[in-house]
Amino acid sequence: MIKPRVWLCSPDGVSPRRKRLRMSAAHNEWNHVGIALAAMEERFFADEGLADVELITFEESAGELLEREAAQVDLLARGIVDIAIDPRTTFVLEARDSKNPVCIVAARRKNHAFVLMGEKGIKTVHELRGKTIRMEHRGGATDVMMRQLLKDHGIEPDEDVPFSYSGGPMHDPAGLAQAFGEGRYGPAYLAIEGHVKGLVQAGCSVLADLRKLYPSRHDRVTAANETFCNEHPEIVKGFLKAMIRGCRFVLDLSHEQRFTEIITEAGFLTSEREKRSFSGLFSEWQGRVSLDLSLPRDGIQLIVEEQKRDGKISGGFQVDDVLRLGMLEQAQLELKAD
Repeated sequence: MIKPRVWLCSPDGVSPRRKRLRMSAAHNEWNHVGIALAAMEERFFADEGLADVELITFEESAGELLEREAAQVDLLARGIVDIAIDPRTTFVLEARDSKNPVCIVAARRKNHAFVLMGEKGIKTVHELRGKTIRMEHRGGATDVMMRQLLKDHGIEPDEDVPFSYSGGPMHDPAGLAQAFGEGRYGPAYLAIEGHVKGLVQAGCSVLADLRKLYPSRHDRVTAANETFCNEHPEIVKGFLKAMIRGCRFVLDLSHEQRFTEIITEAGFLTSEREKRSFSGLFSEWQGRVSLDLSLPRDGIQLIVEEQKRDGKISGGFQVDDVLRLGMLEQAQLELKAD
């Protein structure tokens, strides 16, 4: 059994619309739960009548990354949680293709801000053929995008390019960038934008810019139990309005100190790894987080086509089978009117 970590925001005089809104996150990292925590602490949910909110997530020690992410979508499909704030798109598509009541209601972030860097002497993606790529965890965002980028360059992961997984901590861009620049990481590394200049100065090369190659790709989304959506569309709309306000809050740099207090009080920024990486990751949010959670249809269509080619979902699957964006559109309109 995967043991969850739970945060609660309970009623304090506000009359809630229902007993409790249950949200889940597969990653127990501040950059996955921070916006939801801000929306809870700043009363954005309460403003929408959602005064009793529960957020659950899973520690890295609770199981392998892919196990946690599969469990998240399973909880969603069974209606044990109502909304998942960071599920893997492929798992949502596969669950929907298997006739489970799950749907995509919004984006999670705007884009991929990674840049593929090659170590000294490597100038093209094709020169990675035959070399071993290092990753921390199978199924992480960098693992998924590295594999897809290689495929799109005619290189088959695991066959043409072996992968080695260290099991090290996730979300340590500062530490990994330093190791890569010093030649202690491997032949290639997906860097965040803020580290590219320093790596180039260290003699590394830019091999590909994922912001240009995959401008609309959404490998993580905001998803919901479809039965819950059908029965409580106003609650889902209220959730989305609160999360959009949360996005705007954290993107306002004047709130950085308050946001830091929120995630610190929630138990984050306690390790050296979190502390040294916070500034860089927070800066990246300015380009990665969407102000209104808009989700371009082609960002999901791209992954649907990949999943069909890989035999993961049926050939007759259509994007509209899983997208339920009407509640997001209503939330955006009401916020604009406000």
